[in-house]
Amino acid sequence: MVQAVVNLAFYGFVPVMFFSIVPSSAYRHVAWAVPFLILGYFALGTISLYYLGIATNFKRAKKFGGVYFVFGLLGSLWALLYFMRTPVETPVLFAVLGTWASSSLVGLIIFLKGKGVSVHPAPSVIAITLLSASAFLSAFSAQWLVSDYYVHVKMEENMPKNATIIVAYPEQVPPPNTTTSS
Repeated sequence: MVQAVVNLAFYGFVPVMFFSIVPSSAYRHVAWAVPFLILGYFALGTISLYYLGIATNFKRAKKFGGVYFVFGLLGSLWALLYFMRTPVETPVLFAVLGTWASSSLVGLIIFLKGKGVSVHPAPSVIAITLLSASAFLSAFSAQWLVSDYYVHVKMEENMPKNATIIVAYPEQVPPPNTTTSS
């Protein structure tokens, strides 16, 4: 639930994590699949919650939850290392990725040490709903980022290699008044 709330609060930051994991050389070829990878990643957590609270099968919940938390931990740590080397727009990203990594680590420890943990079905359904909403928000924002990326790639392909691009800044023009305008 912590990860679902964090992801919903920060407008689906998980695509940022996934885009930092994909190597730039392969990004052009696999970017279209990132929304599906995000949905698959969150499906692991949702299935784990289903087995944890509704179907009450801790062994299956442990398998799916373990994979979900390992991917979350490794992905957030990789993204943290990636963003330490590149400039970022906001330091909040580090806090969000750190929260994601620590909650993944705590979840992984709970699943590895737990012997037969179960959750009441009502909180499980709430967590599944939040995680599913978080997944779709992340997938839609990832699709937007992918579309934006391909637009920029297409623009670069159509631009001649020796083209000079000039970026002009707007000049301040006084507003027209009734005496000078006709």
